[in-house]
Amino acid sequence: MRVRYVILIIASCSIFSMACDKNKTLFDEPFPCEDGMADGKYPCENVGMYAHIPLTEFDTERLNDIWGWTDRQTGKEYALVGLYNGVSFVDVSNPKTPVIVGSLPETSFSAKRLNLETADFEICEFGIGSTPEAKSLTEGSVWRDLKVYDDHLFIVSDAQSHGMQVFDLSALREFEGTPLTFSEDAIYTKISNAHNIVINEESGFAYAVGATNSVNEEFVNDCNEGGLHMIDISNPKAPVFAGCYRNTDAPRRRAGSAYIHDAQCVQYAGPDADYQGSEICFNAAERSVDIADVSDKSNPVHLGFAANPNVQYSHQGWLTEDQAYFIMNDELDELNLGRNTKTHVFDVRDLDNPEFVGSFDHITRTIDHNLYVKNGHTFLTNYTSGLRILENRDLSDAEFTQVGYFDTTPQNNVVDFQGTWSSYPYFESGIIIVSDIFGGLFILNPHLDE
Repeated sequence: MRVRYVILIIASCSIFSMACDKNKTLFDEPFPCEDGMADGKYPCENVGMYAHIPLTEFDTERLNDIWGWTDRQTGKEYALVGLYNGVSFVDVSNPKTPVIVGSLPETSFSAKRLNLETADFEICEFGIGSTPEAKSLTEGSVWRDLKVYDDHLFIVSDAQSHGMQVFDLSALREFEGTPLTFSEDAIYTKISNAHNIVINEESGFAYAVGATNSVNEEFVNDCNEGGLHMIDISNPKAPVFAGCYRNTDAPRRRAGSAYIHDAQCVQYAGPDADYQGSEICFNAAERSVDIADVSDKSNPVHLGFAANPNVQYSHQGWLTEDQAYFIMNDELDELNLGRNTKTHVFDVRDLDNPEFVGSFDHITRTIDHNLYVKNGHTFLTNYTSGLRILENRDLSDAEFTQVGYFDTTPQNNVVDFQGTWSSYPYFESGIIIVSDIFGGLFILNPHLDE
């Protein structure tokens, strides 16, 4: 009996999770990082490459956001890749030979369908995208963001009248060798555009952020300023409007603005005893970190904010695993102030009185974008500098150590919005998937314990 038990454990590790050690896969990457280079062309440190799917394979103009999903029934891992014109699904279960399973086109929830073609309103004076290319009303989007809850994918777009798509990911099991074209299972129509979608998987609520055009008139006054548009997704195929959060007191780029660019919403289990068990959102709100208690969706409460006069644009951030610190990127300081990349740290142990701790200075001057935290490390996508991995050290003093990187854009390190968009480091296998706007999908293998 004991021998049989061991054999089953080994089989389970290899078939379903592909790795017993969550930090190491069972595959050796074909393109290891040797002498500071992978595949002879990508500068790197402690990060090798399994595979690369170029942009030309995705039938789109550019990539944007990325997320991941693991099929609990089959154990397969999938990259969910945001496209200019939809979403692509890539089976990365064998990271050396990824397979494009299919795609989901953007919605037909167009300006014409909403009778907005003659409407006179500003589509976007928020954030950093106000060009005609970025703000098309009819099709295509530079910004398409996506998250997963209960085996369903939720997708929003910021450059078009799109609503929120809902797609049942179990449909990916239908793949038999020929890429499929899927259709959404539902569309939530109480928003038009949104910059991002945030999901608290513990509570079953989604938060559309930067939603500046509410479709239904009854929600315009409360939900048309780009704050938190709250949606009950406990029944994924039937999303229900739940409420809105707006706060105009925290420092913004525009006086009186309630705009939130991105957020992380959690069931709070951090050090502030006053809010244990509450649902708390940590909002990157242009020039500040804004904290809100959203436990009561009909009456969300602003708790506190922290800012620093040198923060140019609070783009996005993530909590440490003990929920004591919020690590944030600043998307405009390199352009506006001509300084090196900075990663900011906020002490959020007292939710009513968060404090700016300080900044970690990178050796690059490239613009930073999304970041995520896992196992005491911060994974950053810094546009033309690629993926950067920091070990979290003494965060009370904003102390990090860079322990790895992989530059997907070796041809330049310009201070511009090109290169890596985002990464997803949460697969059990230990692989990291990275989306590069014009470079395609990279499947990477970090070596952080060597």
